[in-house]
Amino acid sequence: MQADLAKNIIDIYKKHGRAWTERRGNHLYEKTWLDQFLALIPSHSQLLDLGCGSAKPIAAYLIEHGHQITGVDASDVMIEMAQSNFPEQRWIQQDFRHFNVDQKFQGILAWDSFFHLTHDDQRKMFASFAHHARTGTVLMFTSGPAHGEAIGEMFGEPLYHASLAADEYRALLEQHGFEVIRMVAEDPECAEHTVWLARFI
Repeated sequence: MQADLAKNIIDIYKKHGRAWTERRGNHLYEKTWLDQFLALIPSHSQLLDLGCGSAKPIAAYLIEHGHQITGVDASDVMIEMAQSNFPEQRWIQQDFRHFNVDQKFQGILAWDSFFHLTHDDQRKMFASFAHHARTGTVLMFTSGPAHGEAIGEMFGEPLYHASLAADEYRALLEQHGFEVIRMVAEDPECAEHTVWLARFI
């Protein structure tokens, strides 16, 4: 049953993309973490935003700081909004599990998107993170606080989330060439998000 719910994530964000974006608003509760991310990357960096949504407010904040965004999202509605909001950036409608280009990025972000993947799909993503990284590339993603699956809700529809254990994330990061810079579980200053910040070495 939960595996079926995981398959519905893209359809939910296609169906409710505009309504979710409106409800999400532009309050940047992620600012403290984004500032840490920005402090670790060079000026005018090329950044990869996996699950970019409408580009507001997160990609917008990165753009304001002079960076170039390649945003990937499977929802056509989200990509249409991102393209309308920031036509000078690069927006790609694609399931980011299958995103694969030769370009290397100075920063990779998977905020409130990575945790919609199943356990196995999350494990596979670390090879993709490494493929798109160069020495010094900064990676930031959100997860759950412990191994498990959880079902949330979006406009009355069940919304799948999953997380690996913290020790497994650490092992996967190390295995794929990343060192953990900072990790906070259920950060009270970031709407209880569990956040990972790492660097490719």
